[in-house]
Amino acid sequence: MPISNPESSAHAGRGRLRRWSHATCLTVAVGLAPMATPVLASEAQLDIFGFTLRITDADGAITHVLEGERMQQFDDIGEQHAEKPRLELLTDGHIDWIWTAPAAIHYPAAQRLELIGATEGLRLPSPLHPQTEIETADVTVLTESREILTDARATMVRPGLFVTGIGMYADVDADIIELQSDVNTVYAPADSEGTPP
Repeated sequence: MPISNPESSAHAGRGRLRRWSHATCLTVAVGLAPMATPVLASEAQLDIFGFTLRITDADGAITHVLEGERMQQFDDIGEQHAEKPRLELLTDGHIDWIWTAPAAIHYPAAQRLELIGATEGLRLPSPLHPQTEIETADVTVLTESREILTDARATMVRPGLFVTGIGMYADVDADIIELQSDVNTVYAPADSEGTPP
């Protein structure tokens, strides 16, 4: 995956609301809980422990899976709040990226997931790509366009490579990761697994 570090870049897909054209399938792994206490002055219409949310494209293929320990759904404000979420982005039926965080807010109509707190991303190795690990915080995932953004410091580790910078933009489909500013790169022997000296 190419890496670049422009000081500024415009991304047309950033912040755009896109038309919701996906079907959503919710699998309950454990069961329903009683109605939650008010959050943001709203009552949760659904409170699920051990949830799996599978989102499909127009052809019925799963594009991403969101699961976690608990989800509260607030229909009146169009949000789903998740505890200990795990997001899997799929490409051709195979898991490509996995993102985890302590909490998340999902905006289904906007096809946007806000991962809150210390966030980790893992790109699974493939014949075309080495394993890539990213540590950062407060990440926005635009699930339809498969763009990933943060203004926080991000650290990327690959075999033989350690990169850190402030702000990150990734486009999964275009195979791009950009660290935005204050970028430092350390190359190391491939057998060092990217650990800096």
